[in-house]
Formats: sequence, structure tokens, C-alpha cells
Amino acid sequence: MRKLLATLLLLAVAAPAFAASQSHYDKQAGDAARAGRQTISLFVDVDLGARKTGAAGELNQAHQAFNANGYQVVDVTGYTENGDLQGFFVTYSRR
Repeated sequence: MRKLLATLLLLAVAAPAFAASQSHYDKQAGDAARAGRQTISLFVDVDLGARKTGAAGELNQAHQAFNANGYQVVDVTGYTENGDLQGFFVTYSRR
């Protein structure tokens, strides 16, 4: 029973974080496009627990948002601390 409650609690806490990521990237991309920025660099944070399976998902969300607003990927650089992946520095440029 405790295991079930712990799993449900984890899902309840994690689900809003995943849903918010796409809207966060959509807002950043839209703001950059409206401001007429030719390039933009940002940090794509990899959530704790998602470092092995969620890193690609986070990058895909950012890439989709910026691509939809007329940007293309210029560079992606991984950032680690103490051997653990923390996220990526990503640079986009206007097409």
C-alpha cells in the first residue's frame, strides 16, 4: 500500500512539470520571435530522475517550439556536474 501511495504521489508531482515544459519553451520561442531576435541561447534543464530517459524529450520539446517559430539549432552542448548530466546549453538562429 505504501509503495502504491508513493508511486501515485510521484506521478502527481511529476506530471505538471512535464506538461509545463512545452508551454515554457513555446513562450520563450514566441517571445524571441516577436522581439525579432536573430539568435537565442538557453539552458534546457534535465529534471532529476529524467536524466536517462527524459533528456531527449526535453530537447525535442525545445526544438519543436523554436522550429515552429522559425528558428534552427546551431549548437547543443551538454552540461555535467560531478559526472551527472544537468542539462544542455542550446543556441538557435533565425532561418
